[in-house]
Amino acid sequence: MLEVVSFSEFSDQPLEADHNNLDQAVNARRGGLLHGTKIATTSGWKLIERIAVGDLVRTLDNGFREVRRVSTCCVVIPADETRADYVPIFVPARAAYNGRPVWLMPEQGMAIDLAKLDPEADGVSVIPARLLNGSCRMSSQVPGSSFQVTTLFFDTDEVIFIEGGLQAYCPAGRFGMGGAREQAPYQVAEDAAAAALIASIAVRGDVSVLANPLGALPAPIPQDPIFPIRPPAGLRRPGRPGRPNSPVLFLRSEWRI
Repeated sequence: MLEVVSFSEFSDQPLEADHNNLDQAVNARRGGLLHGTKIATTSGWKLIERIAVGDLVRTLDNGFREVRRVSTCCVVIPADETRADYVPIFVPARAAYNGRPVWLMPEQGMAIDLAKLDPEADGVSVIPARLLNGSCRMSSQVPGSSFQVTTLFFDTDEVIFIEGGLQAYCPAGRFGMGGAREQAPYQVAEDAAAAALIASIAVRGDVSVLANPLGALPAPIPQDPIFPIRPPAGLRRPGRPGRPNSPVLFLRSEWRI
């Protein structure tokens, strides 16, 4: 009897897809992050295609979490595809703390900070990116006839930071854990509820509810106050009145006092 001990990497499709054979392409109506998207990690902003299993990625609620599985595939969009729900969403630069333009797959979950819409609300709600079409300069566009998409998986559902603070939802990489879905920490909104949230965003004219400016800081932020460290008793720092003079270098003798 064989037992799976670990899963280092997974590929849905070959990286080089035949454009003339669309049967090799993954359906464009799916989640994931296009190659070229930057992710907040312990080593700073890192391209999604350079993320490997074991890397530590910054999350919204759980600090830095280890990537447990990476899925990479090639998406090919037919030339006659006109349905907005089947092509990526284009987010212009500086729309929500993102310094560069961002492409989001149609079913990529984006976390909305409910407290920014309603002060009495709490937590986040996950909506599919395809519903953002037409809101706040975001629109459904085709970045190319084919492109690479990578999805990251963690032990539990996580919200990670991409491109300056946008909050992207990553589901857990579970195998044979059908009942664990009931304990998911993030609520994925139904289309009707998600459309209502997006309508509220459109009224505000501000998509910052999809982002957190602190996400632009990949390094952990200390929560404890920092106190100055005083020198031990009897020791004085040089260069201050009443304290030993520091050595003077590269000065002529007649310049010295």
